[in-house]
Amino acid sequence: MIEWMMDVKKKDTAEYKVYHQLKDALLARKIAPGTQLVEKTISKSMYVSRTPIRQALKRLEQEGLVQNIPNRGAFVVHPTREEIISFFELRKELEFLTVKYGLPNVRKTDIAKLHSFLELEQETYKQKDLLNYVDLNKQFHLFLAEVSGNKFLIRYMDEMLTQSNVYLFLFDVFYHVEPGENVRFREHEEMVKAIEQRDSKTLLELIDIHMKHSFDDLRLEDYGYSSLVEVLND
Repeated sequence: MIEWMMDVKKKDTAEYKVYHQLKDALLARKIAPGTQLVEKTISKSMYVSRTPIRQALKRLEQEGLVQNIPNRGAFVVHPTREEIISFFELRKELEFLTVKYGLPNVRKTDIAKLHSFLELEQETYKQKDLLNYVDLNKQFHLFLAEVSGNKFLIRYMDEMLTQSNVYLFLFDVFYHVEPGENVRFREHEEMVKAIEQRDSKTLLELIDIHMKHSFDDLRLEDYGYSSLVEVLND
């Protein structure tokens, strides 16, 4: 029994190691979208068996970062430009709906929450903390849906923002923008002002601009990537 528990612990530790090494490499933009994550290569480089590797890849697949193609294997997701354009077009329409249904329900006590998001977001830029930035960005854009109280709008916005996180992880210019130069942060500030003033017209205009800039800020071209072996042996 004790021996069995030790084996389970080893598998959990190996899975954790593989998962975090691959995810860290993806967040650091070291592995190119479309790269095949070959189990044999990972096993040889990290000295782990296939089972924890498959579990780690499954976790990354659940997060939308990896696609498992039957009879071919696991690949880093590689969305097309057209797919991302379609995504942002639909996301903008959902953001508009959050204004329609959420803005009338915003209370004065809610505004403090938005300002706290802004403060924490600014800190993520200073610390170059992409993981926390992505989480805060999702909370910020989910805010109006949540105050709307419409469970369907909340669900669909949550799903859209989860997908948006994948694009931020893979393509965003986050690491290349200094805090004082951040256009999207200033747009968030202007959006908060419009929410405070319950100015739906200005808020809709800001969302339209913000979605355009969010798409334009994605670096969809290949640059400076390493091979899987190089990443694992780094």
